[in-house]
Formats: sequence, C-alpha cells, structure tokens
Amino acid sequence: MSAPTNRPGRLGVGVIGAGRVGAVLGAALRAAGHAVVGVTAVSQASRDRAEILLPEVPVLTVPEVVERSELVLLAVPDDQLPGLVSGLAEAGHWQAGQIVIHVAGRWGTSVLEPARAAGAIPLAIHPAMTFTGMSLDLDRLADCSFGVTAPAAVLPIAQALVVEMGGEPVVVPEADRVLYHAGLTHGANHLSTLVGQATQVLREIGVEQPDRVLGALTRASLDNALSSGEAALTGPVARGDAGTVREHRLALAEAALASGRDDVLRAYVSMGRITAERAQERGTLDSTAHAAVLQALGPADHVLPTVTDEIADLDLPGESPVAADTEADTEAGSGAGSAPVVVTDPEEFRALLRERAQAAGPEGTVGLVPTMGALHDGHSHLVEQARAENDVLAVSIFLNPLQFGPTEDLSRYPADLDGDLARLTDLGVDIVFAPGVEQMYPGGLPLIRVGSGDLGTQLEGASRPGHFDGVLTVVAKLFVLATGTGRPLQAYFGQKDAQQLLIVQRMVRDLNLDVRIRPVPIVRAPDGLALSSRNAYLNDDERAAALVLSRTLQALAAREVDLDQARHLIDTESIGQGPQTVELDYLTVVDPSTLAPADVAPGNLALVAARVGTTRLIDNWTL
Repeated sequence: MSAPTNRPGRLGVGVIGAGRVGAVLGAALRAAGHAVVGVTAVSQASRDRAEILLPEVPVLTVPEVVERSELVLLAVPDDQLPGLVSGLAEAGHWQAGQIVIHVAGRWGTSVLEPARAAGAIPLAIHPAMTFTGMSLDLDRLADCSFGVTAPAAVLPIAQALVVEMGGEPVVVPEADRVLYHAGLTHGANHLSTLVGQATQVLREIGVEQPDRVLGALTRASLDNALSSGEAALTGPVARGDAGTVREHRLALAEAALASGRDDVLRAYVSMGRITAERAQERGTLDSTAHAAVLQALGPADHVLPTVTDEIADLDLPGESPVAADTEADTEAGSGAGSAPVVVTDPEEFRALLRERAQAAGPEGTVGLVPTMGALHDGHSHLVEQARAENDVLAVSIFLNPLQFGPTEDLSRYPADLDGDLARLTDLGVDIVFAPGVEQMYPGGLPLIRVGSGDLGTQLEGASRPGHFDGVLTVVAKLFVLATGTGRPLQAYFGQKDAQQLLIVQRMVRDLNLDVRIRPVPIVRAPDGLALSSRNAYLNDDERAAALVLSRTLQALAAREVDLDQARHLIDTESIGQGPQTVELDYLTVVDPSTLAPADVAPGNLALVAARVGTTRLIDNWTL
C-alpha cells in the first residue's frame, strides 16, 4: 500500500474498471480531495474515458492498483465481481486496513468476504443513477441516492464517502440487497423498455419524432408518480374504460401478427392487468369496472402461461389453488386453459348455449365464430376479439359440403380437429359445436336453402356457382341455433372474405335477424400473404409466387400501377423456375357496400382471386 496522502483524512484511491460508473466516481472522489493513484482500463473507450475524467492518473494492472491504494473502488459488472475478489485474495493482494468498495446493486458486502478475511474493510455503495460516463454525471450526483451496505462499525465510513461525492446515502440491509436492486431495475431499466416499445408503436404508424411526442407525457407521468404515487394514475385502465382497452389490445394484436413480434402486446396486457388489480386494491376502480377491464385485456394465461405451472409444481399441503380455480371456471364458464365443452348435436348446442347465456346474467352477451376448421392465426384473431367482447363464446367447426362445387375437392380440405381444439382451449372458448354432415343435415342435404341473390352470382359467385347459397344456408342455421338464448348475439367474420361478409350482412339486414355482425380485419403473415387455411396446400415455390396478390394490391392502392398493369403483374407471375404462372381469375375495384364496379379511388375495395398451382386464393385491399 502506498504512503497516505499528506492531507488529513484523504486517501489514495485506486479504480478498477474505468467504465461509465468507475471513471465518474473516481473523478468525484478526486474532486472531494482524495488522490486517485491508479486506474485499470482495458478497452480503448475506457482508456479515453480515464484520460478525460482522470487526467494524469496512470493506467495500471489490477494487482498494481490494489498494491498502491488505500481505498480500492471495484466498478466491474455484477457477475464478474465474485471471481475478481476471490482471485485477488488467493493471490494475496488484499491488505489489512485497506478499504474495499464495490458499486454493484445486486451485492451487499458478503461478496467481499475474501477481502475482509484478509483484513480489508468491506463497503457496498450503489449509485441509483444511470451514467453517461461524461463529466455531466458529476453534477447529477448531487441528486443521486446511494444504496449503502456495510458492517455497523464501518457504516459511517461508507456514508461519509457518499456525502463527499455529493450523494445521499440510503442504508440497505444485507439481506434486502437483491430486492433493493430488483426494485430499481424494474423502475428504471424496464421503464426504458416500455418507453422503447411505445416509441416503436408510434414509429411504425409513421410518427416522425416519437420521442418528442412521448417526451412531455412520460416526464410528467414519472414526476407525478414520484410525487403522488399511484394516486396520480390516469388513463383508460384507471378510468375503467374497457372499450378503449379492448380496442388497444386488438390493434396491438393485429400489429403483432403483421410484424411477427408480440412483445408490445404481451407487455401491454400484463401491465394493464397489474394496473387494474392495484387500482382495485386502492379503491379507485370498483369491482364491476375491474372485471370489465380484465375481460377487455383477455385471459391472463395468454400472457403469463407459466404462473399456474409454477404453482402446480409446488408441493403444497391441502387443496391445490390451481385445481380450485379450475373447478370454479368450469362452473361459471371456461377460461383460457380450460377445455371447452364440445358438442355435436344441434339441439344440445342450443340448450347448452342458452344455459351458459342465462348464467352470465341479464347483461351478458353471446359471441359466435363460425369456421370450417383448419384453424390458423387469422382465426385466432377472430376468436380473441370475440372472447374480449362477450361473456359466452362459441366456435363452430363444420366442413360444409354446400360450399363446395362439383370441381372442388371437399376431401382435400385440411382438417385437424385435435389441433383446433387445443388452439381454442388456449383462447378461452366456452363451447365448440362440431357436428358431422348427418347431424347438421339429417336425412341428406337440405331441400330448402337460403339464396344469396344477385350479390352471390358475381365475382366469387360466378367462379363458384352456388357457393354463397351454401354459406348462407349454414350460417342462417347457426344463427337460428344461437339466437334462442334471450341474450344479444354477435357473430364474427373476417374481412378477407369481403364478398361473403357483405352477403352475410345483407342477409341479416334483409331478414331482420337479431344478430350483430362484427367484421374483423385481415390478418397477414409477416411477408404480407393473407392467412388462409388453403395456404397449407402451397409448396415453397407457390407460397413465394402467391405474394404477388398482396404486393400488387398494395401497389394499386398506392397508384403505382393502374388496374390493367396490376392484372398483368399477377397473371405473369412465375411459379418457381418453370413455365407455370399464377392464373388470375379476377382483379376488380368495387363499391364495398354493393359490389358494383367502381373507380380506383379512396374508399373503394380492390378484390382479387387467382389460382396458384392448384390452389385458389383470394385477397382484398381498401384503397
């Protein structure tokens, strides 16, 4: 150890690690009158930082710094600290009476035990601040709290050193050090993640300076939270505005499906549920509003699937809380993770739906998602919206033969009932109606069918005669079965099948059916292809060629091509390296409310159908 400095109470300080924190704290101790006798700096950035903040201080090896110093400041990453301290002890470098300080948030002084055993004085001081590694950090230390941990006899030394650097010492017991650091990390580092996600959402919708838009809001929110606590909370969750929360979730889900990334959605749902729970505990959100917000956010299992798994793995005495919750869900209606009730008989479906609807109370709503099975993420999007908006949710799975023409191979249509049920279980569906043809059409195909009129004989109807009559016949039958509950019925259809959606809407309107049709936006793969059960038929070359549909629709909407050019692009798109090309059936622009031909103008709808290999695909785009 070098001779003490000639000023009373001043120490020779050695800094191990000239990173952003070590260099700044070394400079702060130097400004307080201590002499920095050496610093370690491995990278060029560390050397440059040491030269700026600690000019004329020699760059030494770790053993040399320890040998020369009365106070050793260890500013290395948390995970490197134990090995560094024990390694120096094994080599005999620690000295009796030497002060050893580390700045890691996670550790107390136990990590310095090898140094203490050699006679050193162990101190832990953690600055609760983010560092730039520049001189401006020195002024910011005046507002900085330091988490201080030390044996009682030497605690005043740690506190005095913090005060000398301009900070405020906060004593943290050794046993609480990890929780202390977890709280800081959650409040600061995770805040950075949330702000980063919010910035990402704004940037992806075209906001040019998202940081500027968020700046005043996030700063005010942080200041209010720090001064007033959670009583300062505002926003749709705090107000119990379940409709807004639901729309947020669905918009984020659509963005997640388009981008292939769902981290923002998962964070929003998770934090939303926690915010609602804490607001209810404080009494600022009543139980009705709390329940509505949680329903709008969707089942918790979607976001936190491991929570119940971890509880289930514990060897707890008495009744399992997971089992108890599952039984409660079974009585009141399935939640996510609870298998839906599967029925195949139409009358049994009607009776069960009526029973569940009445159990939901006089204000309860019923949702229905008709499908033909082979469910994919697009169907999941339908079901998620339906689940968020209804107390009771049923999904039908029926491969309807009336929708297939004589040249269409019904037996080739993909089917995976077990996989569909697993997906619907995860989505929290209450009832699955999965009849066979004999159960849906006893005695043979129906003699009486619902006609689709002029709307059903053009476009898709012209290429697939009778298709929409078959659609309306089965949909009308499903509506009859599901509307006898005494509760409002909402039925969900995807906008990818735009003509089908319009025809179903007109049937409901023209026949005065007591059903509300809920359109759900198209869900696309990250590369733009509209999701469809028929995509399973495509090989790799066909899958690549099929992208011409969405790509050309988008170009048409952007006025990069006219209608004839767009048709040519699709009709000449090669499939793989051979001579085969995509075969265009139609590409047209229509009035979305009537299907009447229309100009390429904003608000109108571009519809396309084409055969890629042996697979017929459709898509559309609002101009």
